[in-house]
Amino acid sequence: MRSLIATVLENNKGKKIYCAARKVNEQQIDIIRHTEKELLEERGFTFIRMISLEFPNVRGYAIFFEGHIDHMARVLKEFG
Repeated sequence: MRSLIATVLENNKGKKIYCAARKVNEQQIDIIRHTEKELLEERGFTFIRMISLEFPNVRGYAIFFEGHIDHMARVLKEFG
């Protein structure tokens, strides 16, 4: 099972804008924001780059967890 956690878009100034899935709370998103991508990938997260065919300057990615949201919460508690 693959669960969508958030989408992340980068604005013109390079700031990342997070849009969390409904079942993911702010505390969990904060942990994800402040944890290295490589460490998250080791623990079951997948990052998929997003592109736009209409707008070439769109930069962003979707974050998935390879498992159920409840399992993700337990994984994130280990980080926080």
